[in-house]
Amino acid sequence: MLLVSGLVAGVSTGASAAAPAHAAKVALEGELDVLVEDYADGHSVTRHFLKTEHGRVELKFSRKPTTLHSGTRVRVRGQVQGEVLALDGAEAGSVEALVTVLPNTMGEQKVAVILVNFQDDTTQPKAVADVNTLVFTTLNNHYKESSFGQTWFNGQVFGYYTIAMSKTVCDPSGLAAKADAAATAAGANITSFNRRVYMFPRNACTWAGLGNVGGSSTRAWANGSFATLTVGHEIGHNFGLHHAHAYDCDVAPLGNTCTSLPYGDGADMMGNNKAGHFSPFAKEMLGWLNDGISPPIHTASTSGRYSIEPYSSSSVGPKAIKIPRGTDASGRPMFYYVEYRQPIGADATLGTTGNLTKGVIIRTATEGDGESSYQLDMTPGTSTSTYTELGDGALAVGRSYTDATAKVSITLASADTTGATVDVALSGTTPPPTCTRAAPTLTLSGPTAAVAAGSLVTYTLSLTNRDSSACAATTFNLARSVPTGWTGTLTATTLSLSPGTTGSTTLKVTSPSTATAAGYGIGAGSSSTVGSTHTANAAATYTVAAASSGTLTGIVGTNKASYVRAEIVSLIALVKNNGVPVNGASVKFSVTLPNGSIAVINATSGSDGYARSSYTLGKGKSAIGSYKLRADATSGSNTATASTTFSVL
Repeated sequence: MLLVSGLVAGVSTGASAAAPAHAAKVALEGELDVLVEDYADGHSVTRHFLKTEHGRVELKFSRKPTTLHSGTRVRVRGQVQGEVLALDGAEAGSVEALVTVLPNTMGEQKVAVILVNFQDDTTQPKAVADVNTLVFTTLNNHYKESSFGQTWFNGQVFGYYTIAMSKTVCDPSGLAAKADAAATAAGANITSFNRRVYMFPRNACTWAGLGNVGGSSTRAWANGSFATLTVGHEIGHNFGLHHAHAYDCDVAPLGNTCTSLPYGDGADMMGNNKAGHFSPFAKEMLGWLNDGISPPIHTASTSGRYSIEPYSSSSVGPKAIKIPRGTDASGRPMFYYVEYRQPIGADATLGTTGNLTKGVIIRTATEGDGESSYQLDMTPGTSTSTYTELGDGALAVGRSYTDATAKVSITLASADTTGATVDVALSGTTPPPTCTRAAPTLTLSGPTAAVAAGSLVTYTLSLTNRDSSACAATTFNLARSVPTGWTGTLTATTLSLSPGTTGSTTLKVTSPSTATAAGYGIGAGSSSTVGSTHTANAAATYTVAAASSGTLTGIVGTNKASYVRAEIVSLIALVKNNGVPVNGASVKFSVTLPNGSIAVINATSGSDGYARSSYTLGKGKSAIGSYKLRADATSGSNTATASTTFSVL
């Protein structure tokens, strides 16, 4: 790691944190690297580093942010204090996100597992084959099941490699660099793997696991702990998840005196107890629940009875209930999440954990705050759980939980192997607006008159976003459909629209010159990542006029009968076929000057049958006299000719 003095010329790293008044103020720009150190005794430390073109510096916050992930490009302002950069003032004023990393939680995840040991410890804590099974069978199945088949691992285990490092040194970045170099030297092509996991015998680092929080290119470290929970937990950090907490309160689930357990969630892999499924709050952030394609979450904005399926089942019915409980001090919506676990799939590990598979688990979380998920203990005062486990925290059948402040009551009416039925009572609350997706309105309009074969016809595609106002803007994908052998081009293939707004683009369609007289269907459709809800279709008819030899007619004229030198003459021709205006006819204007020379100008008729162009008269004396104007029109195999004259005075 480069010290701050290496990043800012003339700034001494000896500046004391106790004397910030003498510290140098700096502004730096780079990529954020968020690391979570997970310790075996149940505590963790989150550290933020800024990677710049000159090196890497640690950032010191007065209040650590919960919405910035690894890979985010930021600009920071602060003061040099020893070997860290202490940020100025509030988080919002000292960190400016320049480019926010998009979620990278869907589809194939390219994973390289690199096994290393040390010069003074060449042991191999777990066989290569067993590591391969752990990551690419056990954890792959876990993530694939949790995401309902939308996320999976593909990769390879490399090593063991003995690196030039002592186990008495704690330097995860250096270890990763040496591991990458060793794998590359052995012939491995690790550049194609955007996720890398480093596993090694326990060294001087006191944490059991370490991982980036989010980002498109991530790293995770397993320090002597090659367990499903440890490695799966760190990869969860890589996906952007923070820890799954719990409250252990005295007289009520949110009682007078509560102890916050940083890893206390008894069912979530992001706790430190069991390698169960991630919570509904976490899966909603990952896009694995409630995104329009994945199974839904009920949003209980009104009192009623709600049914949910077993959480880890592969069926696609509602998996949880989301109940508004007001807003926090910053105005962000808060919710209760209710789910029903059964000992199936990855949740089989919960079958021997208290009552977690015998009732519903209730958590509270704040929208947009990844650190805000807390499991609540529905049997306060009776728990025999350890620091990291709320094993008897589920709400049993027939029991209720009431939040008098939020005026919310939750009762488990029934539960069996097929699911749970929950009664939700709301009184006097005004829940925050809920995003309700709806099918957009799509129209396709254009000329209805018959046109000659080979004509270009332009249609207008109009799309209106009908989602409720609480929904975010959506990017709709557009597609067109034309008969085989025709050409159809959309000016834009996507439209980004906020709820209630309308956007449009054009669809240009040309039929073959050999097309027979008939009406032909032209189509357009929309879609989005929300899923089938945003599918809409529209149609129009392109009519090819009957072709008949010798029926093409033309009329030609100018805007005036006479002109003076240097004026511009407007040339106009009207082309019809059997009395119907022809769109797309080729028109050649020939202007014969008094001296006998000819100027030729080409044009094409529009949907109204008119072809338009212009001719600029010369300034010399030769421009005076009578001019002849001829228009030759061609549409398919038909032609027409028309002539007129004008004069220049």
